[in-house]
Amino acid sequence: MPTQVRDLVPAFLDFWAQAADAPPDRRLTLWRAYVARHPEVVADVIRGGGEPDPGPALARYPELIDRITANAPLAPGWIEEAARLVAPVLQAEDLTVPCVSMVGLTRSNGWVSEVDGRPTLFLAVEQVPHATAARILAAHEMAHAIQLPMPATPWPEEGPLGHGIFAEGFATLLTTELLPEYGPAEHLWFGPGHEDWLAECEQVLPAARAEVLACLDATDRDVQRRYLNLHAGHHLPDRIGYLVGVRALEQLRQAYTWPQLARWDTDRAMAELRRVLAC
Repeated sequence: MPTQVRDLVPAFLDFWAQAADAPPDRRLTLWRAYVARHPEVVADVIRGGGEPDPGPALARYPELIDRITANAPLAPGWIEEAARLVAPVLQAEDLTVPCVSMVGLTRSNGWVSEVDGRPTLFLAVEQVPHATAARILAAHEMAHAIQLPMPATPWPEEGPLGHGIFAEGFATLLTTELLPEYGPAEHLWFGPGHEDWLAECEQVLPAARAEVLACLDATDRDVQRRYLNLHAGHHLPDRIGYLVGVRALEQLRQAYTWPQLARWDTDRAMAELRRVLAC
């Protein structure tokens, strides 16, 4: 499967070479010029309805510059490896996925957003701490980038909670099958150290399934953050919706192949998700 990788990390390094030792006002001016040339830099903030504030990122770039420099030549290869891994399983070898390797605002590590009407994979190298994270994350986001446009009626970029639960369960379970050398918690968090979180989620999973089922059609961003984001302030563990999605897709995988699941439109996916969550 061909990929089209735009590598914006060199543009960041050019910016940082001028900004690293600049006074704050000058650094901010340079940042604004850099973003004006490459608006993808703030895509992860804008897609969530936020306003880009460069302050936290500018404060963190000095501690992350060694990681950024080390990851810069590796990121396109991570993306290409993910395409070789994921596309054959989904019978999507003829699909071309546009991809962007970049330095973001030290928030999201990877995501898929529409650019010129096409689902585009973004990988933020400053948020990739090690090779394990890179392999899992790139494959996870490639699964999203392939699955979203596959149905005859492609999935919209924005949708109700159920869309996110299905899509995250799809991508996470797929990487779990494709990269079995990593454990379930690693696939859910793109790296080690989260076994306690997984155990806590398993204890409250029936309640989480019931809550998610009741909110499947919710489009309110706060409801979606409650189950799919960090620091949600909810009584259930952060990001428990990922595990709800994985368990639902495990049930669906007993009857359907990956290519079939990838081609479901949103109506079919929501109906099947509702059915298995109600069991």
